[in-house]
Amino acid sequence: MWLDHHVRGFEALEHLNDQARMPMHFRPTGREAPQVDIGGIRSPRLAIWSVQSSTGFESAPSEGLDLYSIRIPLRGGVVRRTASREFETVVGTATILPANEIVATRFQPGSDILNCSVGGSDLRARFEQLEGQRPSALRLQPSTNLEGPRLQALVHTIRQIGDHLGTPAATLTGPLLMDLLLNQILTSWPRGQAQPVDGSLRAADKAVDFIEAHLAEPMTIGSVAAAAGVSLRTLQSAFRMRTGKTPLGYILDRRLENAHLDLLANEGRLPVSQIAYRWGFLHMGEFARRYRERYGAPPSRTGRRSA
Repeated sequence: MWLDHHVRGFEALEHLNDQARMPMHFRPTGREAPQVDIGGIRSPRLAIWSVQSSTGFESAPSEGLDLYSIRIPLRGGVVRRTASREFETVVGTATILPANEIVATRFQPGSDILNCSVGGSDLRARFEQLEGQRPSALRLQPSTNLEGPRLQALVHTIRQIGDHLGTPAATLTGPLLMDLLLNQILTSWPRGQAQPVDGSLRAADKAVDFIEAHLAEPMTIGSVAAAAGVSLRTLQSAFRMRTGKTPLGYILDRRLENAHLDLLANEGRLPVSQIAYRWGFLHMGEFARRYRERYGAPPSRTGRRSA
């Protein structure tokens, strides 16, 4: 099935959800009318498509899908959320997750994302062929940097299959390219890392609780580690494993979210700079850059739209 959808507005997004028979549900992330362009091809065993969006949006997979879902940002990024973690993926990195573990994926404004989904049964069968044993649980590292020739070759293969799938040439080359894709995923993608001990995960949870309780107050990463009762090194590794972010990145993201909410409710009463200062952003240029990357518009426009 060819994928060729050009969404302009809320009604068009709902029409996509109702009519396109996509294995996911789309929803807007803000007040701005969504703009989403989707192009590619989908079959029961494999789907490769690109997504561009100037406004950003969220997607949630349909239930019961036995797929492994790969996201590769070509511009901008995505944030993928499971029941326990978030993975922020930007240019130069990629994620792979079982579809049944994904809660939602947020496509950032201005993003261009290459997407690939392969059948879970195909990947497990190929693992058995390569390793000579059936996987009890096939765990690939959820997020990786696209460094080195093997991972770059995987990205090239995904692009090549996307260009040829559905064409007459795919009758002969398709099975070979599918073999190549499965082999490259299993041999080039890092295997799942050992999880931190329960004590480290509890410390990461304590750190998140401390940050949330003191988000509007001065804090240092050292004070967060002290509140969690662990060293800075332990905090950094456990926090990234639990949330997909560094403690500093998490604090900045949460403060940016609160600044966004304040701007939406501001109705033009306070200058943008005062709201930015309230949440610890002292450099207005840096605040505006982060805000535009996250919400697709300058903070001043949010204030005017709310007024």
